[in-house]
Amino acid sequence: MTVTHLVVGPTRHGVVTFASNLAASLDGLGGAVAVVRVGDWRDLDGSDIPRDGLHLNFTDRLFGASPSDAAHRVAGMARDASAAGRRVSVTLHDVPQPADGGNYPLRVQAYRDVCTAVHGVVVNSEHERSLLAESGIADPSAVMVVPLPLDVTSVGSRPAVEDCSVGVFGFLYPGKGHDEVLAAMADLPPSIDFVAVGEPSSGHDDLVAELAATAEGAGRRFSVTGYVADDALDGVLRRVTVPVAHHRHVSASGSINTWIAAGRRPLVPVNRYTREHAERNPGTLTPYPDTADGLRAALRHALEHPDATWIAPDAGSGSTTRAATALYARALSRWHDD
Repeated sequence: MTVTHLVVGPTRHGVVTFASNLAASLDGLGGAVAVVRVGDWRDLDGSDIPRDGLHLNFTDRLFGASPSDAAHRVAGMARDASAAGRRVSVTLHDVPQPADGGNYPLRVQAYRDVCTAVHGVVVNSEHERSLLAESGIADPSAVMVVPLPLDVTSVGSRPAVEDCSVGVFGFLYPGKGHDEVLAAMADLPPSIDFVAVGEPSSGHDDLVAELAATAEGAGRRFSVTGYVADDALDGVLRRVTVPVAHHRHVSASGSINTWIAAGRRPLVPVNRYTREHAERNPGTLTPYPDTADGLRAALRHALEHPDATWIAPDAGSGSTTRAATALYARALSRWHDD
């Protein structure tokens, strides 16, 4: 049976990129794959969704105006598919966790409703599966873990860079860690730049202004690259002196993997997810205690030992693109062909 990958959301969204790459990788394995691309969830209502089996990459913000609206929409697709003798499976992203604050109960209920409606569920880490169990969203025995694909390569020649910098990659939004990294740079020489590689999330331009004001007050140069096209991204990430991924409540991180794919070994706070990642992909991260002092010490060490910020030849991946794609192919065959 052909499985249609319904990819919903703006092109630059990380979940959309993941979904598109997954479909392309499955197609490369020779599976029966179709892709339907929808730029905005509003275009789903009343549209003619294919009656093949469907696979979705779900995060509530891409499928509705609210968590409950998004869940209602996906549950409706699952009901329609069942009525036609077909099934819907999902990969969950941005799994709810208490750090979501007041929105947490609403997101928990939405993800629970989605898991109840569909016929197969994937998450990208054991940490995410644990979060589902701890919040009562889903029985962990019914959830499959397929780690984010990671192809590790070391960089032969490194670019010559005149300016010394600390960089954070990804959309700018509260909680991503930009403000904490900049604060941790207070004791570093002002000649060390702070670079945000990426663009502000919708509605968070004020964060850029706040970061700029803080940097200016310290006499430090701050820059935001804006969106960087895929074919230029590795070059930008390789020109950063110290790569940092200080998203403290991450459940699975495409940003971390993007640093690594560019040959960099980012600094990361110790938490359940980064411990899991380090065990699966040895030699790809530089962990530090998740405290302000821990971050400050890690930045100083990286500046004094720049070789430690690059992937070494003996680093390894426990979840290559080929391996992850094969796991998906078997799961989708089981869910949609039985």
